[in-house]
Amino acid sequence: MPNAKCVVISCVTFETSMIVDPAVGFKADEVHLFHYVSSMTQSGSVYEDFYSEVCRLISVSLPKAVIIEHAKDPVYDFHMMLKGILGIISDIRSSPGGKDARILVNASSGTSEFVAAAVIASLMSKGTRAFTVGTKKYTIKEDRIRECYYSEGRPVGLTEGTYAPKMIPAFDLPKPDERAVRALRIYYGMYCENRSTTASSVIEELKSNGKLWKYEPNIRGSKTEIKQKETMYYQRHFIDVWKDSGWVDKPSRRARFTLTEAGMIVINTFYAE
Repeated sequence: MPNAKCVVISCVTFETSMIVDPAVGFKADEVHLFHYVSSMTQSGSVYEDFYSEVCRLISVSLPKAVIIEHAKDPVYDFHMMLKGILGIISDIRSSPGGKDARILVNASSGTSEFVAAAVIASLMSKGTRAFTVGTKKYTIKEDRIRECYYSEGRPVGLTEGTYAPKMIPAFDLPKPDERAVRALRIYYGMYCENRSTTASSVIEELKSNGKLWKYEPNIRGSKTEIKQKETMYYQRHFIDVWKDSGWVDKPSRRARFTLTEAGMIVINTFYAE
């Protein structure tokens, strides 16, 4: 079975390595590059220089990769960037073999509007992930920082003036279910302490934590029936949720569940007070 196609989406302004390096590292089959030039001014030619160099470097390292240009919409327009990224994702998913494609959106390159759109689009699109790229080495040497980022002897930075703020629209991206997250944290604590993590052991721990366990069995049932029903409730309302969310993994039938990277991030981020 052939490997799933890898697609990387980035924005080109004044960077090359931040776009080229991850595309090459992921061995992208298809690279979508946003950039925008409104007219052939001197500023426009600079943008074109960076875009051309990014294309050249990608082609050298990934000669079979397909590079697709998106130059129609302003990269400083959040709405257009969100629409453009979502459109690309939709087109890929509806194309032959695109259902299983690995879609990665670069949230480190380009304008702040593109970066915000990249993160939101990836959260809205199942199977799509945003990634960031850290800077290992800068082109501006330390002894030139004052020359490049100071004005009249005072630190200013690359930006000396700004336009009025533009609010990013609010989208309903709900947090993970609180009970599922708190229960997973309890499970992980038991796992790390090398305590039993059988269903009955975890259920007893959840019962002792107040609001996490809500199932009330029929008191007329036998102890065996009650235990079975509690185990089914635990399976449906906790284990199945953890598995469906990609928070846990089980390498073999007899092994215990282990937390995935996503599971670790969830218990360390949400409801962690």
